[in-house]
Amino acid sequence: MNSNPILTTSSSVPELFGALGREERIVASEQPVWCFKKVTGIVEGIEMRLSNMAGGYPFEFIGINWLSSEQLYLCGEFTDVAIQHELISQTSGYAAKRFIKAKYKKQVREDFPSFRLQWMLFVVWQKCLGNADFRAKLLSIPEEVILVEETTLDTGGTATVWGCKNPELVAERKRLAERIKRWYGSNLSKKELNLKLNIEANKVRDIGTFTGQNNIGKILMICRRCLLEGSEPPIDRALLNRANITIFGNTLTF
Repeated sequence: MNSNPILTTSSSVPELFGALGREERIVASEQPVWCFKKVTGIVEGIEMRLSNMAGGYPFEFIGINWLSSEQLYLCGEFTDVAIQHELISQTSGYAAKRFIKAKYKKQVREDFPSFRLQWMLFVVWQKCLGNADFRAKLLSIPEEVILVEETTLDTGGTATVWGCKNPELVAERKRLAERIKRWYGSNLSKKELNLKLNIEANKVRDIGTFTGQNNIGKILMICRRCLLEGSEPPIDRALLNRANITIFGNTLTF
């Protein structure tokens, strides 16, 4: 499935970053948290293009070129081949979720929550193996940094499954943005102002408590550690085999 010299399966990473599916409370003033939301977010000079929605990281899996990890992940939610073809035909992961999954949400596998965390871990790892730019992006983030997807204003049912909410941080960043607009709004172009808002807001990271499972953050940190170690994530392949995930009519073997 891949030609990378992965030697061992890492068993320590879930202990380091928290078990997948476990609720977390991360006090921002006590941890070096870098949170991400928009793909344009910049922290310490690094664009936080880490979400499944981020474009520019195509990879190959089972002989198919995937434009985004989101599209592969979403295909695991369905067994209908026609729906899967619609998902992969979209130009972005956002479009696949917004227009195709939304249209067929009643046809999502009822048992999907029972394996979605391991499936996401597997999918993100395939992106790591298959795209050098994404590997470089993950490895550019300091190892001690805690990655958190910030989902405070998200209203979807999985907002605290994949990410965490921190209303205090969001409120403070909003106040900062209002001050910056008053001070610089008339002196900067719209592009310059947006860049300044982006950079300055992401400097504010030590306020409030992040609450949620943060599974996408954990998965990214697990993959980062495994890339550094030359090991493989502790993917529950037996669970995925039992799930009978099919892509375009073919059952995947893990």
